[in-house]
Amino acid sequence: MRSLARSPLSSVASALALVAFGACASGSSTGDDVNIDAARIDARPVDAADQPVDAADPPIDAPPTPVDAAVTDAAPVDAIATDATAVDAATPIDAATPIDAALPIDAMPIDGGTTTVPDACAQAQNLTAAAAAPTGTTVTGNTTGAADDVSSPTGTCTGYVPDGPDHIYMVTLNAGQMVTATATPTSAWDISIELVTPCSTSPACLAGSDSSISGAETASYTATAATTVYVVVDGYNPGVAGPYSLLVRIQ
Repeated sequence: MRSLARSPLSSVASALALVAFGACASGSSTGDDVNIDAARIDARPVDAADQPVDAADPPIDAPPTPVDAAVTDAAPVDAIATDATAVDAATPIDAATPIDAALPIDAMPIDGGTTTVPDACAQAQNLTAAAAAPTGTTVTGNTTGAADDVSSPTGTCTGYVPDGPDHIYMVTLNAGQMVTATATPTSAWDISIELVTPCSTSPACLAGSDSSISGAETASYTATAATTVYVVVDGYNPGVAGPYSLLVRIQ
């Protein structure tokens, strides 16, 4: 007979069945009215074929799978450098515009005109075209602080040595043309005027005037041949200078 695994309850039942069977065999009357199926009582093991409870479940408290183990913080924070492009790296501040680099001293024109202060022979302002107009041309200036570029011998032009600060203008005449220049001080100072050629420290005097202490001075010259005449606004000594207006007319 095949051995079967039994639970404690089935063992007790089996024992009772054997006792009853023995009693019957010995003529006992105790089990005559009871039909006990000794061969079937608990013949099948309890839960013999059942699977263990939760046999397929993973063990409790098994090591958990790490959260985001492969991806968390895989990219470094700020992996792209902040401010990698330098501010104004390609455009230096004011690099292409030097301050006043192209404007030399005394480059500004007198009274909004087109030339510089006529404080030397090389800077003499040419008035030929404007002076040939019917009413001539008028310019203004101030000899204060100017150099003494033109002087003439005593008495040749004005009766005085004109060694004050001066401004120089020029006109070109054809034979027979006359130039008339009138210099008027616009404050109280003793102005003088000379018409000379060439422009130098001691030129030849063509005409001049210094007859008034604080009034206008006028000089005129008629050319006998084509020539350039320099009109000099002057003062009779180094301390005599000031603002003026000059009218020049060619006829």
